[in-house]
Amino acid sequence: MKKKTVWILVLVVLFAILLIQNSTKTDLKLYFWSLSGPLFILVFFIFLLGFLVGFLAAKNGHKKEIKTEEPVKPHVPQDLPAKPQP
Repeated sequence: MKKKTVWILVLVVLFAILLIQNSTKTDLKLYFWSLSGPLFILVFFIFLLGFLVGFLAAKNGHKKEIKTEEPVKPHVPQDLPAKPQP
């Protein structure tokens, strides 16, 4: 297995353990809304929101620019001074 695949599997297992251990009922109050449910659902949606924000930020940061400039040509002098004779 590749090293990246192992790390992804380890992180998924740790995240699953985190979700399973946080099954207590909790209340979420946001301005006029009040939600009640298991804590792991809230943790999962916060994780999903963070992943989405990170993915969109990374996608916007790697836009490729199309260069229309011509390549720079090296300067070659037309008249070279004569070399002094020893």
